[in-house]
Amino acid sequence: MPAVEHDEIRRWSTGDVPQARRLDYFASAIGEALYPIALDRADPQTFRAEVSFAKLGAIEVCKASGSPNANSRGRKELAATGDHRFNILMTLQSSWRADHRGRIRMFPRDVLIIDSQYPIRVDVDDTYSAVNVVVSDTWLRQWIPDPNMLTARRIPGNSLWGLALSSYVSELSPELVAAPPLPLSVIADQVGSLLALTASGLHDAPAYTPAARSLHERIRDCLAQRCMEWELTAADVAASVGVSVRTLHRTLAAANETFGDRLIEARARVALRMLMSPLFNRVTTAEIGRRAGFPSASHFARVMRSRTGRTPLQLRHAAYSGELDREL
Repeated sequence: MPAVEHDEIRRWSTGDVPQARRLDYFASAIGEALYPIALDRADPQTFRAEVSFAKLGAIEVCKASGSPNANSRGRKELAATGDHRFNILMTLQSSWRADHRGRIRMFPRDVLIIDSQYPIRVDVDDTYSAVNVVVSDTWLRQWIPDPNMLTARRIPGNSLWGLALSSYVSELSPELVAAPPLPLSVIADQVGSLLALTASGLHDAPAYTPAARSLHERIRDCLAQRCMEWELTAADVAASVGVSVRTLHRTLAAANETFGDRLIEARARVALRMLMSPLFNRVTTAEIGRRAGFPSASHFARVMRSRTGRTPLQLRHAAYSGELDREL
């Protein structure tokens, strides 16, 4: 039975097929969404699973949840795999085990980057929910020239850069393709920059030299001036300041920042200035969010609440009553 498709999101559910077909159906779904697998262990009487998949620009995101199982990729599955790809895999609540160029014990929110050219076996003993981000070899090498720096090793979810990476990956879902908080290219760039940060954190972190500090200020100034452009990307800003995209991300990394975070911060500052100004008192808060570069009113409200503890409308009322400090 084919996947259920809604716009650009594909979904599979074992609830849509007879019980006797569920194991094969799940293996087929993972094969379509990610890569071919063999399902080695699962209870055919109780097994259930849900899978969804979508492309988010240069990356692909698959979410899966279901019953305990063990699956593997051996010679047959590797031979049936297409282009060389990498999978950024994490579970949200369950521990699991992997044998991928060595045995690895994984805990919830730990990250494992899987190389599609090598065999792997995954054992999950509890009900699970997992996020899998798929990237091409060519794309990953734009961020990490040697992917072996990160592949086939446990990246602890509570480590400095592992925390940033796992926190961001955990928020990714196929549903983002319908209402992305940022352009899809920026979301993909954010994943790449966090992978580069993780690699640097594990090896040689970039130095925040005077030259890097000067470039960092130019990048922030450019973001402040152009953040209201909804389709603004890291490549646009890099071109404006005359550097490569990789140099831009490494410069922000040296200041413990990412492009996506700085872009949202710049937009929040623009929005707050408009909310505080009497010149915009006849402009709706939703329109202010749009003018500041936010793609939706709901995302605008979430960002402002997370930074100030107030909704845009509450911020406007507080500003007019004189309660609001003029610092974001």
